[in-house]
Amino acid sequence: MDALSIIFYVISGIVVLGTLVGIAMMSKVKTAVMGNKIGAISILVAIILTLWYNNILTVVPLIVVMVVSLVLSLWWSTKIKMIAMPQTVALLNGIGGAASAIVGAVLLWEHHYALATLYCWGSTSENRIFIDITSGLAITIGMITFFGSMIAVGKLSGKLGQKPVVLPLHQLIATLLLVLSFVMVGIIAAVGLMELWLALLLISIFSAVFGIVFSIRIGGADMPIMISLLNSMTGVALAAAGMAVGDPMLIAVGGIVGAAGLILTQIMCKGMNRSLFEIIMGKTTVAASGGAVGTTDRVNSSSALNIDEASLTSCVARLKDAKKVLIIPGYGVALSSAQNALKSLSDALEENGVNVDFTIHPVAGRTAGHMNVLLADADIPYEKLRETRELDSVIEQYDVVIAVGANDIINPVALTEKESAIYGLPILDIEKAKHIILCNLDTRPGRAGVDNPLYTRDNVTLLLGDASETVGRLADKLSAGLKSNNISAEVDNASKLLSEAKKVIIIPGYGMALANAQGLVRELSDKLEKKGANVDFAIHPVAGRMPGHMNVLLAEVDISYDKLREMNDINPEFVNCDVCVVVGANDVINPAARDAVGTPIYGMPILSADEAKHAIICNYDTKPGYAGVDNPLYTSDTVTLLLGDAAKTLKELIGRI
Repeated sequence: MDALSIIFYVISGIVVLGTLVGIAMMSKVKTAVMGNKIGAISILVAIILTLWYNNILTVVPLIVVMVVSLVLSLWWSTKIKMIAMPQTVALLNGIGGAASAIVGAVLLWEHHYALATLYCWGSTSENRIFIDITSGLAITIGMITFFGSMIAVGKLSGKLGQKPVVLPLHQLIATLLLVLSFVMVGIIAAVGLMELWLALLLISIFSAVFGIVFSIRIGGADMPIMISLLNSMTGVALAAAGMAVGDPMLIAVGGIVGAAGLILTQIMCKGMNRSLFEIIMGKTTVAASGGAVGTTDRVNSSSALNIDEASLTSCVARLKDAKKVLIIPGYGVALSSAQNALKSLSDALEENGVNVDFTIHPVAGRTAGHMNVLLADADIPYEKLRETRELDSVIEQYDVVIAVGANDIINPVALTEKESAIYGLPILDIEKAKHIILCNLDTRPGRAGVDNPLYTRDNVTLLLGDASETVGRLADKLSAGLKSNNISAEVDNASKLLSEAKKVIIIPGYGMALANAQGLVRELSDKLEKKGANVDFAIHPVAGRMPGHMNVLLAEVDISYDKLREMNDINPEFVNCDVCVVVGANDVINPAARDAVGTPIYGMPILSADEAKHAIICNYDTKPGYAGVDNPLYTSDTVTLLLGDAAKTLKELIGRI
């Protein structure tokens, strides 16, 4: 073995190892992104290595095709929506199968007619049959995968019906086609029995038709399993092509893909409590009468639905009182792009001290991991995800369970009705929860076509309509209600402090200018002085956007110049101040300027608001100021936060003093 071959095999081994590591990392949410990158880089290195080893790295037409493909793929990746990801995976998987079939066909043609032997093990009689058989298998499995994947794409995208299509003598036809495909492989290996072009045509036709017949009897609800099975078959086709061309790297990577797809198929079958044989035979998803409508029909029907305000108000009231909430995303989340609304709802609940968990059914969505990707897309922490098997014994502990766009995976019929199409499917048995909120488009059956009795239970509230809108409205109303309650309590506390204060210092900042609140600051000052308080204004030299900005604004509302105190003059008085009122200021009162070495504001002179006995901060939010440095005042025990538009909070504060 020469040095070139040694280098090739060593790097090939590294590439194969990188592919394995990438797949292993993709099995965990926290490392999935990095695993995907490692896998992609490994495949890129494999492509370049193959081109280099076979001395075709500089073939211009090949480079042009690769560049065009790269540009198209990058453009396509920006256009594909998350909802279309399952059919995209199926399409790309089919293309991989087609590529294997093309390699097998080209290799057979070249080998038989001695046009080239570059990719072959050699042309000796000892391995001719091996090359012919492996090439034939690559064609057969590749064509089955391609056409089967195209059927999957059609069903997942709603272009084809979701129900299984069972032909007369379906199994006999499928078996005959498969047998004929393998017979043609044998005929190809036996030189002279048939013209090669005719043999290639027949093996392609038999395999393609088998792929279609094989796929059409699998219902839409079982398509996730179908995709993983086809993915495994693509790996087998790649490995067969690798054996035909004598490329150990292609053999290894194809074997890895095949094994990974088969393992995933087994996991998903177990998750659905299905037999792979039953799924392939189309026995598991026969829709009930008046079964599930297609994706397009369901989306279009949303225009006729209005959110019931009474139900929305009832849900908000329950969530305000809840301590533990479980959220279950289903395929409807993808259809309506409601993942960000779920994040907003989760945040609003947690702000009220609610413990929020998420759980994902193993076959939620249209492919394995679909819902996980959606939640990760909305920055919902992985730590919030609970395994479904953990919840069976604790589901009754949840005050509220919110199921969004889910149907079959929460349908209790799967536990009770043996004649049902979903009987035996492991479900999330949420009917044990204290209360359930269902955010679905309508009350029609899911993909399996089985009516869901949860819709009529006493402990269920329906929020029908587009999930993005219903969950969004629920989050907004809950957040507004909580904020109103919190602000009301904080304003009462602040007004009481100001009513009893004898010395008050008001610090205006740029937020006062943004809210145009200088008139209200004057009104607050006048009201406090009428109650006997001594009120001063502390002006930082760089408050606002130019020197004198705050002075001009306060002079505009006739606040006496005598009350405007320079920073160096008033700082010693903060320690004796009963209440300091901050209006739209941040960096100029940030104590981090004294001790946060290395930050942009370290060393900047500040107003000593933190030395006051108590501070009331009327800022829009608790985000850092323009310097980007967090303000520790926001978490101080001696600070009351009145967040929101300064004009609104000041009006409410003045009204309660």
